Amino acid sequence: MTDRAARDPFAARRRYVTPLLALAAIGAAVVSLGMGAVTIPFGDVLAVLGDHAGLAVTEPEFTADAVVWNIRVPRVLMGAVVGAGLAVTGAVLQGMYRNPLADPQLLAIGPGAALGGVLGSLAGQTQGAIGGGIAAGVLAGLLMRRLGRTASLEPSRFILVGVALGAAVSAWVGFVVFSGDATRVPPIEFWLLGSLSGSTWRALGTAAVVIAIGVAWLLAAARPLDLMALGEAEARHLGVDVELLTAALMMAVGAVVGASVGAVGVIGFVGLLVPHVVRRLSGPAHRPLLTASAFGGALLVVAADLLARTVVSPIEIPVGLVTAAVGGPFFIWLIRRAGYA
Repeated sequence: MTDRAARDPFAARRRYVTPLLALAAIGAAVVSLGMGAVTIPFGDVLAVLGDHAGLAVTEPEFTADAVVWNIRVPRVLMGAVVGAGLAVTGAVLQGMYRNPLADPQLLAIGPGAALGGVLGSLAGQTQGAIGGGIAAGVLAGLLMRRLGRTASLEPSRFILVGVALGAAVSAWVGFVVFSGDATRVPPIEFWLLGSLSGSTWRALGTAAVVIAIGVAWLLAAARPLDLMALGEAEARHLGVDVELLTAALMMAVGAVVGASVGAVGVIGFVGLLVPHVVRRLSGPAHRPLLTASAFGGALLVVAADLLARTVVSPIEIPVGLVTAAVGGPFFIWLIRRAGYA
């Protein structure tokens, strides 16, 4: 065993994790383009993609072009972008708080973004979810820091505080939806269970820009996050402004989650499940962890949406139910494995 391998037992396999997850995400996306209520042969899918890329050998059929390019491509890309954003935010929160249970939904950032989106819809504003997500992220950061001054932020405290916050904010989302104008506000199922069915090129463009900027911001903080893993006192000693970094990261997390929720609603457990699995494969170093988590999140959401569209076709299940069906048991296993229950 080399000195480097002894220092970093994940070094040998880390180089393969991100490429394999990227290939798997691309494969799931290609399969998803052909499957659904209307099955499109693989050759027709390639013809449509080639035609719009200017590389077509054969002219695609009108139906295949309409279904694949106008409906499924923006939907699949939206799932990939949202999944990547949610997974990266989960990895950042887990690293920042040194807590494997930290997650945008558990800290009520997702429900807070949903509340902002509902209020924004009533006011005729399309970006209310982003503002709600940023506000929820900042408030969650302040609350966690206040709790941290009086007691250690053990995972059980995260569970209690997170469940209480999430339930309260979700209740307000329901209250506003049911008391508001149904012609202006999407239904409660969209906000709390998530759906990619309304994805369009325009919505994809808006969400992708905000999520890309937020994820780039979070990736730039990989080194300070590695230092924070040593503890706040050690990070300060090494030159990290912990309070400023926490505030900046929570704003970026809130913006990414807000853009995701505004586009597709709340999709839970992505930010909890993906970083935990990736960390076991590639180790705790944040730059490779965040990069691999982005592809892992894209893979999970695209695959979950494919199941949501096909498992009881032509009926479509909310994609959040699929991720919850996987993430719920995983969450229970994680709690029991860590000895919190």
